[in-house]
Amino acid sequence: MTSSSPSPVHKIEDYSPCLWFTPKVHLRFDLDPHLTVVRADYEVKSNGNQISPLFLNGENLEFLSLRVNGKVVDPSEYKITDLGLELIQPPSEVFQLTVENRICPNQNTSLEGLYQSGSMLCTQNEPEGFRKIVYSIDRPDNMMQFTVTIAGDPSYFPVMLSNGNLKEEHPPVSGKREVVWEDPFPKPTYLFALVAGELIETKDEFVTKSGRIVTLKIFVEKGNEEKVSFAFESLKQAMKWDEDTFGLEYDLDLFMIVAVEDFNMGAMENKGLNLFNAKLVLADKKSATDETFESIMAVIGHEYFHNWTGNRVTLRNWFNLTLKEGLTVFRDQWFTEDMTDPAVKRIKDILFLKEHQFPEDQGPMAHPIIPKSYTEMNNFYTVTVYEKGAEVIRLVSQILGRDVFKKGLQDYLTRFDGQGVTFEEFISSMERAHGKPIPYLRNWYHRSGTPIVQVEESFDQNNQEWVYTLNDKSDGNLPLVFVNSYAAFDSKGTLITEDKRIQEGTEDQIRIKTPNDSKSKPIVSFFRGLSSPILLKSEMTKEEIRILAEHEPDGVSRFFSFQNLIFLWMSHALKDGSKKENLTDVLEIIQSSFKKDWDKTYFSFYLTFPSLNQFCEHLQFFDYKQVESLRKFAIQTIAETFTKEFQFLYEENRKTIPKQSKEEIGKRKLKNTALYYLLHHPKISFESLAISQQREAKHMSEEIFALRSLIEIGSKEKEQVISLFYDKWKQDALVLDVWFAAQVATGENRISDLERLEKHSKFNLKNPNKVRSLYFSFARNPLSFHETEGKGYVVIAERIKQLNGINPQIAAGLTKLFSQSSKQIGNLPMIAKRELEGIQNLPQISKDLGEVVGKIIKSL
Repeated sequence: MTSSSPSPVHKIEDYSPCLWFTPKVHLRFDLDPHLTVVRADYEVKSNGNQISPLFLNGENLEFLSLRVNGKVVDPSEYKITDLGLELIQPPSEVFQLTVENRICPNQNTSLEGLYQSGSMLCTQNEPEGFRKIVYSIDRPDNMMQFTVTIAGDPSYFPVMLSNGNLKEEHPPVSGKREVVWEDPFPKPTYLFALVAGELIETKDEFVTKSGRIVTLKIFVEKGNEEKVSFAFESLKQAMKWDEDTFGLEYDLDLFMIVAVEDFNMGAMENKGLNLFNAKLVLADKKSATDETFESIMAVIGHEYFHNWTGNRVTLRNWFNLTLKEGLTVFRDQWFTEDMTDPAVKRIKDILFLKEHQFPEDQGPMAHPIIPKSYTEMNNFYTVTVYEKGAEVIRLVSQILGRDVFKKGLQDYLTRFDGQGVTFEEFISSMERAHGKPIPYLRNWYHRSGTPIVQVEESFDQNNQEWVYTLNDKSDGNLPLVFVNSYAAFDSKGTLITEDKRIQEGTEDQIRIKTPNDSKSKPIVSFFRGLSSPILLKSEMTKEEIRILAEHEPDGVSRFFSFQNLIFLWMSHALKDGSKKENLTDVLEIIQSSFKKDWDKTYFSFYLTFPSLNQFCEHLQFFDYKQVESLRKFAIQTIAETFTKEFQFLYEENRKTIPKQSKEEIGKRKLKNTALYYLLHHPKISFESLAISQQREAKHMSEEIFALRSLIEIGSKEKEQVISLFYDKWKQDALVLDVWFAAQVATGENRISDLERLEKHSKFNLKNPNKVRSLYFSFARNPLSFHETEGKGYVVIAERIKQLNGINPQIAAGLTKLFSQSSKQIGNLPMIAKRELEGIQNLPQISKDLGEVVGKIIKSL
């Protein structure tokens, strides 16, 4: 696709059902890394009375033959283009079609379709990778029953897997062994999977509530078989949780996971054969952090939950991607809350939403949860579709209550089993369970941007009530429904009242009686736990925020109230320079927190100072150096003020046991938080403490935190600790990913580090994990990427150009990090535009990259 040839735009209003279906297919693969032959035998049925041409999608395929009802089709009766194959005059409403083509897996660096990763061949077909394997009706509303024969040299492919159940296995003939897999459940092409290679099988089992034994298998490359026990445990927890919570049993006798080193995504929910980025499967206490363990649990849960919400009930079209992803993210969040700490998990989810999704809503890549159009579907696997989509599902669960929500989900899965549907079918099931319509709910799916809710207050003298009027100021054309969980307190922090209101439309009014019949104003905490995904604008005083930061019984709202107090300090410090005086309230709240009997993990989050990105996004002020200078001053002041307290916390939690229990995770987190402040002490050096922690660590959470912190503060021992870490972990590719990232993720002037590291023998431009660890980490470091002379932009733009020809999906993802460039100071927007135009003018720019670049340029 050249830049002069515009890509077609897919619009939601243009959707129409398939003209033809292929309800059954028998695939045959004759595997070879250099040249694989694929044959598809389709049963073809017309979706109407009128016979029209049949179009099969196909890209980068070497066509071999086409047969209809067993007879070779004359070349005059079909057309082949870069986008597929068209049978001009199908013979009847029902017929058999056989198509055969060749592909080159080891040349497929896009990692879509069938490609080589290490010693294995594997597939990635969501959203439109299947058309790079064989000619097909490659769309989600074409549901097929798959039978798959895989033939290959057993010395290269001792393991050969596909979806469903293994039906036949034939001994080698003429150097090739054959296996036959059959999936009894119809599925669209994007859920097809194949894996073949030298893999080690690890095994476990799960007994369902009905007494069936399900065999569980995780396949890894040799040497990684000792790192799967946590993944198995997480899978069994997810299976039991889905049974206990929603009554959903697994429906096959076999569930398989394969760990893949080269993978564009986190994981893929192919029916019965999940493919995972290796970093989200492989873990042990020495090589994985607590955050990695939790991510593994959440993602394994997510992909397993897709078996029902995504696989058994799937999508009618790609515009409705959030139907499976937003819903399943909500399910994995609920699961993780139940497995860990609900308040801490909710804090993490809200922080992620505010740092990633809210900016997307305000930038050039903004779009509704149901996008109205797209050029390349890969670009719409976004935090809006996933995380904002999950927040809307959470909102529905709060309107209905979780018990009624469960009934609605059961209705949805029963009523639409085996079908491709839209978000409308999901909402209808929820409304049936609710017993009435939910006004304005559908507008959440069509309205772009984060709603801004303004709070205005007045006193009703006659009724002795304070009146709070809440207005959605954002978009009156698409009014929304909100859930507002709120609580009111008196001036001493004592709870007066708490309630949950459903706001239907642009305005709501809440009346609260004055405490003890006085005129003193209550202090109100609105949208507790971010009960709706909004930006709240209210004129709260510093004292009111402080009271909530100390006394709010809801841990999530208390945490964010304290964050708001810190943001208020930063805002005042930027305006008037009185940085030390205004910090008093923050220091007093911290002093008070040391006396609380809080969970260790929660306490560590409460004490964690906001990041540079969090400050700048909240304040919409992007002079990173100025903000970082003030941020560093505050951290140093906190460290100096509470030196003894942090030393005590460190020593109290110093001896940890390398296990994944709530207590030990909390100890490690709190110990690291204390160390962070001590390392920023302006007068006393605690670097030896961090160096000892790195050397003596029994868990990666302690080891990597020490390394990152020493790099961030510019320790004189920096080079030594970097080298020590590398020497210890140089044979572990996943640990080296965090080593690469640690050296460029914080601080100024990291370009030279990036250029040094990309020449490292362990860096591989074709591996998405390595690219993310180095280039993405650098581009998320505002002090280096948004460096005022634009050098960071130039460096990343050049790497994007290289990636365009290797992996367009990763190139487009990296380009999205330019989305904030229009907000930057000085000449940075102009420099960004110049660099992006250079990318746009590439002679062979991909669809993925071209769409993203074009949108960002328009914002500059």
